[in-house]
Amino acid sequence: MSRITARPVAVPRVVADTAPTKGAEAAQPAPASQTWAPSATRVVRPAATPAPTEVATRYFEAFSRADAAAMASLYAPNATFQDPIYSLESGPAVGSMWTKLFKAGKDLHLSSKVLSESGDTVKVAWVADYRVFGRPVHNEAVSQLQVREGKIVSQRDDWSWSKWAKQALPLGPLVDFAPVKALLLAVLRSG
Repeated sequence: MSRITARPVAVPRVVADTAPTKGAEAAQPAPASQTWAPSATRVVRPAATPAPTEVATRYFEAFSRADAAAMASLYAPNATFQDPIYSLESGPAVGSMWTKLFKAGKDLHLSSKVLSESGDTVKVAWVADYRVFGRPVHNEAVSQLQVREGKIVSQRDDWSWSKWAKQALPLGPLVDFAPVKALLLAVLRSG
């Protein structure tokens, strides 16, 4: 069990700078060892925070390499993610999703282009070609990323469920039939 002990600390005497009054002796300044002066302080500045476009560029570069760990490192702990399949509420959950998707998908070829930046929001168009469940998929999407302090805090990916599902799943137009779609989404989310 540790004990807390206190040591006496010398408190410097503060001397007011006053003019001598009639009949009084002039106030003598205290010796330098007894006066207080602020010590030199070291100012630590945070590293420059990357611009939202730079974060988006890093993100899509990692995406093109199927590097889920690098992508996950760019999400804030409380980041949200939404697309036609997933709705996630934390950065670790989003990172885990990408890890699972990269294990399921093969032969990823991705291209991306920043469309716009407005404040902390970046829009990026991207095209991914890959194989999932042994089937070729061509997916065109637009991501809207909200970036604060160098981290993605919100991401919304818009792409066509119908086009994607008809390519990825051998069910044709059934993928848009409400009960089938609900079942497929439940299976995909649990995977």
